Amino acid sequence: MHPIVQKFLDQQLPEPMVGALLGGALPLPPLDLLQALAHAVFQEGPLTPKALETLQGIPESLLASAIIGPVDPPAPLGLILIHRRESGLTESALLHEDLTAEWMERVIPSLPGKALEIPLHNQVLWIERPMILDLLEAHPEADYGIKRKVEEFRRDVLKQISQELAQERLEIIDEVEAGNLDRAWAELPPPKPEELAEELDPAVLRESLIKPVVDEEGHEIPLRLTQRIMKLRTSQKILLAQKGGKEERTLLIRESNRLIQVAVIRNGRITEGEVAYIAQMRSVHDEILRIISLNREWMKKYNTVKNLVMNPRTPLPISLNMLKRFTEYDLKLVLKDRNVAELLRREAKRMLEK
Repeated sequence: MHPIVQKFLDQQLPEPMVGALLGGALPLPPLDLLQALAHAVFQEGPLTPKALETLQGIPESLLASAIIGPVDPPAPLGLILIHRRESGLTESALLHEDLTAEWMERVIPSLPGKALEIPLHNQVLWIERPMILDLLEAHPEADYGIKRKVEEFRRDVLKQISQELAQERLEIIDEVEAGNLDRAWAELPPPKPEELAEELDPAVLRESLIKPVVDEEGHEIPLRLTQRIMKLRTSQKILLAQKGGKEERTLLIRESNRLIQVAVIRNGRITEGEVAYIAQMRSVHDEILRIISLNREWMKKYNTVKNLVMNPRTPLPISLNMLKRFTEYDLKLVLKDRNVAELLRREAKRMLEK
């Protein structure tokens, strides 16, 4: 390595020369300059912005020529893969023999979708660090071809999952592609080995298969989807509740686990109609009803307010506060409803008399 760059790495270079070095003003071989820039960028200190600015100004052809030969240490390859977007440059860096498994794992989240096939087929690296496969599957631009190959590699090469589980996950990917399942299903991670020993509650499974589940509009949820959700582990259900579609939310809000219900109500895709429907459910935890009551947008809908007040599980202070918004007709309904708290009925009577 060039003596100036070595002094910079050893923190022995005078400050004026550091500025000149990271500004690209010193006559250095391109690879040595990249080593200095990589050090400044990955240290994430006050020198990082200047180093990134210099990197962006280097012509693609000069960077390509700098990494033709050995690159040791390989930090410049990681620098290019994370902070440059030229396809030819990305391909050269990904195929470089000096790119280590550690660096491959580090750069995958920054790669464009069209470059993911290269690390996917580099078995030497992802066998060394299986996390690479997880990152490829979770990549926001990974298509279902990538996800399918990841599952096949886990099954056939790494022997991480059984044939049965792998087949189930491949079927899910096919159904997502065909539009029969919400896309969130394809993002679910495989269950951990210790979770595979969990047994489903036969009584719960039997009840779910006998009693059809309907959404707030009365539409029945397909049996196949119900069966799939019943087979998920708790961690998978929470993830699906966070990102899943309407049918998934309708089924998962019925889970007894509080964390799953909270994930459903905090799902960014949930509709006001679903919230109003959940507000009248007596199987949800008190926390869910509190979350609904604290959302100003949801509480603008009278139907949601009414459902909360009429729900015996709603904490009494919340119901009493919302009773002020009731119409005369609905106050009379409260007065006659023996399922609501006695204090609430007395307050409704007082308001009617007033």
